[in-house]
Amino acid sequence: MKKLLLLLVAVILVYAAINHKFLTAMSYLHDYNPNNDSQAVALLQDAINNDNDKKSAFLLGYYYKTEKFNDINMNASHENYLKAANWGDEEAKMIVAWNFYKGKGCQKDVSQAKEMLTQLSIAGNAKAKEVLKFVIRN
Repeated sequence: MKKLLLLLVAVILVYAAINHKFLTAMSYLHDYNPNNDSQAVALLQDAINNDNDKKSAFLLGYYYKTEKFNDINMNASHENYLKAANWGDEEAKMIVAWNFYKGKGCQKDVSQAKEMLTQLSIAGNAKAKEVLKFVIRN
């Protein structure tokens, strides 16, 4: 029983350490102090590079495509969404597929967009099915 409890505590501590970077970055981005944005980006980059944290990659993708925080950088946005997508984030996969379809932050690649949307559709993503229908028609 003690071993199980210690394992549970260890898992919680590791989870909290990973999410700490993400949550701290979120608080920096939403504190209306632009001086903290660079700290937020550094924390997110650390979580991405050292922890393969898909939430941090997704948030950094959002950060770079949103003028609220900085000048828009669609290339950096796409790269971070692509990391989150490769780590299993379905919403990031949808965004990456759309980026490929439109050529936003990447070279336009309709076949890659169709492939990603098809994979999501097969996995049961209803939104992807609708977007795939649109992409095929246009």
